[in-house]
Amino acid sequence: MKAAHGTADVALSRADRTIAWTLVLGATLPLLDATLLNIAIHGIGRSLAVSLPLMQWVITAYALAAAATVPLSAWLCERLGAKTVWLACLWIFLAGACLCGLSWTVEMLIGSRVLQGMATGVMLPTMQTILVTAIGRKKTRSALTLMSIPSVVVPILGPLIGGAALQLLDWRAIFWLHVPISLLSIRFASQLIPDMAAAQRTALDATGLLLLSSSLAGCIYGLSAARSTGLPLISGAAGLVALLAFLMHASRQRENAIVDLRLFAIRPFRRSSGLLLLSSVAYYGGLLLFSLYFIEDGRLGLTIAGALLALQGVGMLLARQLLPMVARHCSEFRVAQSCILMAVSGSILLLPPFAYDLVLMAVGMLLRGAGIGVLTLLSMSSAYTGLSSAQIPHASSLTRIMTLAGSAIGTALVAVLSATPGVESEGATPGGFSAHLVLILTLLLCGAVCPKPARPTS
Repeated sequence: MKAAHGTADVALSRADRTIAWTLVLGATLPLLDATLLNIAIHGIGRSLAVSLPLMQWVITAYALAAAATVPLSAWLCERLGAKTVWLACLWIFLAGACLCGLSWTVEMLIGSRVLQGMATGVMLPTMQTILVTAIGRKKTRSALTLMSIPSVVVPILGPLIGGAALQLLDWRAIFWLHVPISLLSIRFASQLIPDMAAAQRTALDATGLLLLSSSLAGCIYGLSAARSTGLPLISGAAGLVALLAFLMHASRQRENAIVDLRLFAIRPFRRSSGLLLLSSVAYYGGLLLFSLYFIEDGRLGLTIAGALLALQGVGMLLARQLLPMVARHCSEFRVAQSCILMAVSGSILLLPPFAYDLVLMAVGMLLRGAGIGVLTLLSMSSAYTGLSSAQIPHASSLTRIMTLAGSAIGTALVAVLSATPGVESEGATPGGFSAHLVLILTLLLCGAVCPKPARPTS
């Protein structure tokens, strides 16, 4: 039998599953929040009598706050312990939800969303740190497979729950829905997640935090509004300058930097991070592209378009359940290559001349979801191969940053190409759709030609 490169998977015990499901409950909060708010944003705007551009800041402010606080998670976990940080994030998210539900002005709502975003930015990488530390690196892949279920199920059920809540109750009900979930998450986490000793790190790299946080917020805002000029363009340029300044600062600080960039010198982590970036570009860029082409252009009925998009999630969910078994028989390098080729093959079935054959499109979305879903999970779990316990919080922060960067680049790529003179008019045509999708797939194929990881020496 051919063992997987790195650490073989080990089945989860009952105690491991308890910890994983406890973390799943808390991780459901930001997932549910995003799906509920997207369907309620217009109703909130009408209720508060504000324009849609101003209401978009309810979403944008949350995203920027989440991006800006991601680098802080590693230091907080080292200083306070991962369990303490997780519980604090749950309490802060709960407070933000309550304030959102009590908001009577859009300014108060935006400020409350910033509070929720700050909690989310620290919460998600902290969840990975707890998972790897409490369950163990040998079981990380199996645990991440279990925890990936809500990332597919919640976006499907969220709109149904939100739609029913908006029909029966006021828009504030979507925020009050977070309260019981938050309270249950806090109770279970305090009882079931093991205590984790803090490293008592002496000082916060405030300069590094300021540079990296402003860089992430600036670049993501600039990319999210890539079709615009003015403030988004200035923000993106300032973010790039701050990123360069942070890279120079971190090279001097080394282990004292807010995130330890020396992890990129470790080959498995560097490769996993690159694959995570590419898979995020392909997934999030594809989501926007399919929405523009299938739904907004009206080429397919709303029900059929929604079903096709849901099939991508079904493919992700089903394939991820098979990953631990497949990884025990094949090397990670071969699994990653197979996933990329599967995602590319599925995407090809969405291009002319196959387009509009619903059977082929359904198969294509399933294959695309399966390939990208497994590739993302494989990259996330493999990133911790060969790392010390002290490096785990930094790896969690950096992998989260790579995911955020990939999603921003993917959506910006589609938005910019759609606005390019000579392409904009074709953006919703088969030719324009094909050109955009081929570019995204070309970037994804770069991951298949990366050098094969060296086997660990004994």
